[in-house]
Amino acid sequence: MKKSDFTYEIEEHEKFFFEHLPECKKRQYAGLEAMKNSYNGVSIASKKFGIHKHTVRKGKKELMEHTLPPVGKIRQKGGGRKKNFIC
Repeated sequence: MKKSDFTYEIEEHEKFFFEHLPECKKRQYAGLEAMKNSYNGVSIASKKFGIHKHTVRKGKKELMEHTLPPVGKIRQKGGGRKKNFIC
């Protein structure tokens, strides 16, 4: 078999993989893609995955600073609807 016999739709598989990640991992994966395309990488990753540029920048920043969310946590503490206290 020749190398040309193995053709893959890499972009299609990347998008499939991206859709099945939790929020924080999506952000970091998009940041990694942005780092691979150094010039204009944030814009490219944003269009590729259909997410906002600020999200890509945040993922890129997390990777560069080696800050990862706690294991088992998807969202930060304190998010969501506030409880209504009636006295």
